[in-house]
Amino acid sequence: MRWQSHLRPRNTLRRRIEIGVFALLLSGILLWAWQHTPSALNLALFKKELRVALVSHPHDLTIMDMNNAPDQFELALLRGFAEHIGARLHLHPVTGPNEAHRLLHSRRVDAAAGFLTEPRNGSGVAVGPEILPIEKSLVYWQGKGGTIAAITDLPVGTRIGVTSIHTLPEELRGLTTTANRSPPPEIIQYADGPELVFALSQGYVDYGLLTSIELSRLRRVHTELRKAIALESQASVVWLFPPGLDQSLIDSAHEYLETLRAGREFDLLFDRHFGHLDVHDLVDVISFSRLVDDRLDRFRPLFEEVALAYGLDWRFLAAVSYQESLWDPTAVSVTGVRGLMMLTNATAQSLGVVDRTDPRESVDGGARYVLQMLERLPEEITEPDRTWMALASYNVGLGHVLDARRLAEAGGDDPNLWLDVMAWLPKLAQRDWHQQTRYGYARGWEPVTYVQNIRSYYDWLVHLFPHPTDHPDRSPLYLSLPLAL
Repeated sequence: MRWQSHLRPRNTLRRRIEIGVFALLLSGILLWAWQHTPSALNLALFKKELRVALVSHPHDLTIMDMNNAPDQFELALLRGFAEHIGARLHLHPVTGPNEAHRLLHSRRVDAAAGFLTEPRNGSGVAVGPEILPIEKSLVYWQGKGGTIAAITDLPVGTRIGVTSIHTLPEELRGLTTTANRSPPPEIIQYADGPELVFALSQGYVDYGLLTSIELSRLRRVHTELRKAIALESQASVVWLFPPGLDQSLIDSAHEYLETLRAGREFDLLFDRHFGHLDVHDLVDVISFSRLVDDRLDRFRPLFEEVALAYGLDWRFLAAVSYQESLWDPTAVSVTGVRGLMMLTNATAQSLGVVDRTDPRESVDGGARYVLQMLERLPEEITEPDRTWMALASYNVGLGHVLDARRLAEAGGDDPNLWLDVMAWLPKLAQRDWHQQTRYGYARGWEPVTYVQNIRSYYDWLVHLFPHPTDHPDRSPLYLSLPLAL
């Protein structure tokens, strides 16, 4: 058996060689894999989906899509971005930035959005493109605070409420670390804007930090909100991405947004969601709130009944009626229109309305008249522009709206976009322009104000009544009008 003793060293040597070769190959494979890590963009494309953590906000619901699903400004952008890279959008709803950051760090999502601002240094997440610049302000509750000339004028020991979505601005962060202020301002965090506003109303905090968009929305419901001071530090809404990956997905997001801004898509989307926010001043807000309390309850059942009959949203009919008559069934204008929906005598006769001052006849006739305008517009006008042009037609007449469309087209603008047509409607009051039209002179600035007002009133009503008793499953008007940002 002596020959077997000669084989053992050979077998041992062979095994060592095999192990060495295997280790060398494994090292090579690992090195290749490290040098060829799939890009963030390729990872999303491999999954065929873009996973996004989306922070939801009570102030950010804006429209309804064709499936009656709530939509947001950034959600619309994200849908477009997913399509841009050839992936399916998959949302992970989250309640705030902290949860979004956790998902980013664990790489369970490819991005995070939802009115997020750039986090402080040390968060580790990657910052993507700017979506919107925003202004932040300190606000107070009337009777419980006041305006200030500078942030340093805040009394010692002031309590400031902030929402979980915001990074603390430099001015406030500086106050909390200033040695000569004792005690420094107390920063108290709340879940969202409505919760912060409640704290202000109850005196739990002296001031609150809100963005301009939040303030515009919330002041419609809470007329006691006032701006104390606008902060100077700049802030931007951004998209965030996981740490440790390459820039490919971020670069694609920049490219997508630059493409939107180079055309008109970004401006149109912004107008669709936010174009009506600054239509009314504080006096209008107070007047509207007072009449909601004094008059709306009387007519809401009627608006609901008629809206359900025609597949509309009762809040839309209520918004039109408020614009027309301030919910006054006895209202009469100098031109002879009257009633809740302010129908002309000719229009009432064509609709079979006998008594224009009868609330039921007026609301029913007004609903049918809006639908007539909607149906008579050219087919190529899509929502939401179709609804807004139908409202303009209700106010100034379909012929004048068609005239403005022709002028817009001749001037190189898009006759199917309300943003363009509303720029041409006021020209119908100018002789050089209305002489070129079929229907002649019109006070064309009036339908522009009319439509913007109704968009704003509708937004208010949806904010006040976010869960209507009826949810029609069909209606261009219901599906297209802005709800509340």
